[in-house]
Amino acid sequence: VLGELMGGDNEDGTTKRSAIPLIAGAIVLAQFTMSGATLAGDKMTKGGWGRKPLFMAGLLTLPLRCFLIIFWKDAGEAWLLSTQILDGVGGGFFGLLHPYLVADITFGSGRFNVIMGLTASCFGLGGTLSNLLGQMVVEKYGHVASLTGSMFLSVIPIVLFALAMPETAGSRGKNAKSAVLVEAAGVSA
Repeated sequence: VLGELMGGDNEDGTTKRSAIPLIAGAIVLAQFTMSGATLAGDKMTKGGWGRKPLFMAGLLTLPLRCFLIIFWKDAGEAWLLSTQILDGVGGGFFGLLHPYLVADITFGSGRFNVIMGLTASCFGLGGTLSNLLGQMVVEKYGHVASLTGSMFLSVIPIVLFALAMPETAGSRGKNAKSAVLVEAAGVSA
């Protein structure tokens, strides 16, 4: 969606040549920011920050990013490109904290690899379905409708994580409940 909004078409229907460097810039900016966010998140966790607030910060980047893309859709390519910073922050925090959260929850159960595989598969499936369904909405209703749908749908995991996920930092080996939760979910070694 962002690439289509930044690149767009010329008056005659041909693709703007500015689309290629802008999309490349979006990729590089997100990757660069993700590296910085991962380093910052690592320092923050070592400094005593819990995993839950950092993961929540990563989750909050998606609805904020969707809102800003909608708000800035006609403001110019630089504004749209800047939303990739939020993409990088979310990706950096998720990439850093996902294994920590899984390790905390599965500690002592012998199921770390199984849960990492399951959650990674869920991420892949979610990303695939998001692209498929998002593009279908774009084709039928336009970019704003697709981004609005993504923005509202992204609130669901934020609420679920905020209400149902406990802080896991410092819980390894102290909480037998996490191993019981993994077993109750029916995941076997």
